[in-house]
Amino acid sequence: MKYEIIKIESQELKDNYLHDPYVREVLVYTPDEIEEGLPLFIELAGINWSPNVNNRFHQIMTHLLGKKKMKAVVVNPNFRTKYYLNQYINSPAVGNYENFIIKELIPTLKDKYKVGNVALFGKSSGGFGAYTLAVRHPDVIQGFADHFGDSCFYYLYANDFVYTIKALEGKKPKELLDEIMRRNPDDNDMKVLNVFGSSAFYSPNLSTETGFDLPFDETGEIIEDVWRKWLEFDPVKNVEKYKESLKKLKAIYLDVGKCDEYNLFIGMRSLHKKLERMGIQHYYEEFKGGHFGNSTRYCTSLPYLYERLKLE
Repeated sequence: MKYEIIKIESQELKDNYLHDPYVREVLVYTPDEIEEGLPLFIELAGINWSPNVNNRFHQIMTHLLGKKKMKAVVVNPNFRTKYYLNQYINSPAVGNYENFIIKELIPTLKDKYKVGNVALFGKSSGGFGAYTLAVRHPDVIQGFADHFGDSCFYYLYANDFVYTIKALEGKKPKELLDEIMRRNPDDNDMKVLNVFGSSAFYSPNLSTETGFDLPFDETGEIIEDVWRKWLEFDPVKNVEKYKESLKKLKAIYLDVGKCDEYNLFIGMRSLHKKLERMGIQHYYEEFKGGHFGNSTRYCTSLPYLYERLKLE
């Protein structure tokens, strides 16, 4: 196994609203000998991206590409934003991350490494992004692994909505956002950033101070017009719309922890049942555990993708 870090200068991310970097690092793992047509697996993660390879992800790559001799190109791009969150879609209030992935990242990697089939994989928001981009671009992506990805938004966001509503008492959203940005966010700050960052992706509004509309008012009541925009992205709400795209995919993997702290077992079960009813072939598993510390699930999902997308 070999690895290297390459840089991609993105025109899609240039001059983005948050002034996040438009030159992005990509950690690339390859077999010792690269053949033309190997599958390309892209992790949608990297919120805490670092060039340091002394971590669990590197250990997993060493196991799969080294010990298990899986012949694939696996990449871990830096998708960090100021919100410590990315939903991997285009937003005028964050940046054109969907365009970056589809129009720049994948073509660059295809050209450099001469890869074949492409799959996206990720956890949580990354799982959401893997599903969302795959069903929207089945001409570019041939498979995905959605590990406890965002779905059934009501159950996912309810607790963070309540915390954010309380944190906003006596403050404007911009004031609270500026406070958090001036310090290293703690776990409670991350609840607010989850709501604010998701709002920036799902309900952007550049005419406001923050660049987005929150889905609730100062009392906490849901604003239906805004919430409706969010639900358009909820996989459980839109999966039927993408039936024909899903039929084109060669590999679909879903899993979730039975004790997921964000209640994503509800969303993933619902998504699984709808895929079953539509006759979409896929892998589904519920494992013992919660939302965190589950990188080893890649030891199940990546071999699954590999067997269906590998070079024949």
